[in-house]
Amino acid sequence: MKLLLADIGGTNARFAYQEKNNGELSNFSYLKCNDFENIYDAIEYYQQTNNLDIESMSIALASHTTKDAIKFTNNHWKFKQSEIFKYFSLNKLIFVNDFVAQCLSLGPFYKDISENRTINDKLLSKYDLKTIRSGKPTKNSPLLVSGPGTGLGVCTLLNINNHPIAIEGEGGHSSFAPNSDIEIELLHFLRKKYNHVSNERIVSGSGIEEIYEFICYINKSPSEGLKAPTIGNNALKGEPKAHDSIKLFFSIFGTIVSSVILINGTQCGVVIAGGITPKLQSILSESNFNVNFLNKGRRYEYVKNIPVWLTENNNNGLIGASKAINNPHYSSKIITNK
Repeated sequence: MKLLLADIGGTNARFAYQEKNNGELSNFSYLKCNDFENIYDAIEYYQQTNNLDIESMSIALASHTTKDAIKFTNNHWKFKQSEIFKYFSLNKLIFVNDFVAQCLSLGPFYKDISENRTINDKLLSKYDLKTIRSGKPTKNSPLLVSGPGTGLGVCTLLNINNHPIAIEGEGGHSSFAPNSDIEIELLHFLRKKYNHVSNERIVSGSGIEEIYEFICYINKSPSEGLKAPTIGNNALKGEPKAHDSIKLFFSIFGTIVSSVILINGTQCGVVIAGGITPKLQSILSESNFNVNFLNKGRRYEYVKNIPVWLTENNNNGLIGASKAINNPHYSSKIITNK
């Protein structure tokens, strides 16, 4: 098979290699997108550094993959799928959305999930999932996979003909719906800068910076142009403005998650993915995530028993990419000479 796997977001480009079909993944490497002019340079660097013979590629991207031309929302790279195929003289090539890959990596977990808590506890351990909110999954209902990183991913997983399929969308770009007085103030603050305030504008890496600027504004103190990693670190140390910013960040995320549950019927549960939550999870429990999650008025009963789990596995995108190339639901996306 000699398959190169990649999971490319707005900030990081993760790579791995799979020698044989259904074989173990190896040669893991994490690169920074800004260190490379384009995707070609990053792939060639990985291939040459690891001295790999590549015949096929399966690549997960933080972007639409339905058209030949690829342009990232939060990344300077752009290219055509067909040109990648020709440039590297491949046998097969497939591109999928990065949260589609996140979903597909959880296919075995989703298939085995049970309403029996003892069975589920064993599954959570097997698949490196941590319980954020206890609940009882509704078997055969869809599973929501969502989470903030450079952007905000939202994807829904279900099984069709015994194979997992991820329903891809752009939920991160849906409109922000404030759920408290301070969130209404935040919306007014951001409306001065943006015609459309999306959920991703707030619940993402850059969103942390926007919230922090707002918190400084209402406290009449300078924001100092701090970047998200610094704000996050300061929040963990207990700096009040940073801490309040991250609490508000997770509170808003709670509203977003439960709104998607109502829209897509994802009563099986929620898996939080993305790079931010694992680092700041101690503050999630201090936020109004659960309060906003449950604040669904007449549909409180619909969401109250839905479990929420956290994945801390940075390789899920690569695992999902390895599954996509052999999944019949995605066969139409494969570029091949045959």
